[in-house]
Amino acid sequence: MAKEAIGLVKDAEARAKALIQDAIQASRKSKQEAEISAEQEYNNIISQAKEEAERIKNKAIKEGESIAEPILKKGIDEGKALNNLTSKDLDSAVNIIIERIVNANGNS
Repeated sequence: MAKEAIGLVKDAEARAKALIQDAIQASRKSKQEAEISAEQEYNNIISQAKEEAERIKNKAIKEGESIAEPILKKGIDEGKALNNLTSKDLDSAVNIIIERIVNANGNS
């Protein structure tokens, strides 16, 4: 009877040891799967963040261009207007500037 009980205990210990080994292997596998899943999710999040950053950058560029466009057009138009001034207009402008300087300082 004692021999049988010892045999049963040994069998139970062997089954317990096998269960522990199976649990350890399952735990390792689960950990590896979790790490792979986390890596994939990380890559997905990074990819989405890069796409969103690109969208934001493109939107900001478009907004900046739409704001700058009228300013640039105005500058180009003013530059053309200055280029189209005649010598008479330039002489008149120079005389006005000289008068202001003379009148402001009085001694010049």
